[in-house]
Amino acid sequence: MKADKQKYYISNTLSISQSAFLLKFLNLTKVCDRTKELMISIYHIEKEHFLYFNEIFYKKFGDSSTVLLKKGWDFWFSLVDSKESIQIKNKVLLFFSNPQIHHTLILRYHITNLNKKKIYIRHEIFYLKLGKQAIAINCFFDVSDKEKIEHYLKLNKECKDYIFFRKHTNISPREKEVLELIADGFSSKQIADRLFISSHTVISHRKNLIEKFDVKNTAQLIKK
Repeated sequence: MKADKQKYYISNTLSISQSAFLLKFLNLTKVCDRTKELMISIYHIEKEHFLYFNEIFYKKFGDSSTVLLKKGWDFWFSLVDSKESIQIKNKVLLFFSNPQIHHTLILRYHITNLNKKKIYIRHEIFYLKLGKQAIAINCFFDVSDKEKIEHYLKLNKECKDYIFFRKHTNISPREKEVLELIADGFSSKQIADRLFISSHTVISHRKNLIEKFDVKNTAQLIKK
């Protein structure tokens, strides 16, 4: 979908009285249009529909992009792997029930586009106010290659780090989520906001991880 068609779609869903919002919004889409790798879509929270996706998003998802504009999140959830769809849907709906509190949501899951190609994505949702109207910027990263490497390391019994992990640690699913966010550079408060838990709980998970990996601090934990 070309940029002019995207803006034509937006202009037909917003009234003249929203011209101030529309100007800010179109300036935002210009920035999104310039991205070379990042897939982006924008969702109007109050009107509950998608307004925009950039060219990179269209190249990756093809006709799914145009259907997304018309059918919204229900269509998107239908593309998510069946084993993950309910959990992802619940997290997204919970986030949109009160986005101004958490501001950001980070997800990882598998999705299949209309060309039947499965993609492993990291999905970040950012809450933003443009004037009096609330939107959500969705950023998608294709991390399929990273997943393949991680899968290989888990299968490769000669990998010493993986053997160490299997023998000497017992990581819960929640600790794994915390560990991934620590490795991504997030603070305890930021991790708490993203996982909808208290900062105290995050700190406890961090201490448990440091103990399980037999290291002295967070830096050594990430390295090991």
